[in-house]
Amino acid sequence: MFHPVIKLKVYNEDLVFGPGLITLLEYLRQTGSMKEACAAMGMSYSKGWKIINRAEKELGYELLERRHGGKSGGKCTVTEKGKSLMKRYRQMEEETRDCLQKSFEKYF
Repeated sequence: MFHPVIKLKVYNEDLVFGPGLITLLEYLRQTGSMKEACAAMGMSYSKGWKIINRAEKELGYELLERRHGGKSGGKCTVTEKGKSLMKRYRQMEEETRDCLQKSFEKYF
């Protein structure tokens, strides 16, 4: 059966954020570890940091509180602004999906 699929991405001149960043933040929230979050997504550690750093630069605020390694190891915590971004993105994604489904049913 046919069904529509949409990927919601937000751009300035370049990509600011999309489903990859939001999923990465969700894994980071669960694990507290960039290494574990990237592994869960099948993504390189360096690519994970690249995504986070680009989004923070474009948004103008931090998405993560970083605690660098040492005896107890490093840790990443999603900031309140990061949590808000995740929530708003998922709400917009759901609303967009609902509108897309209605439009799809109308035309197909």
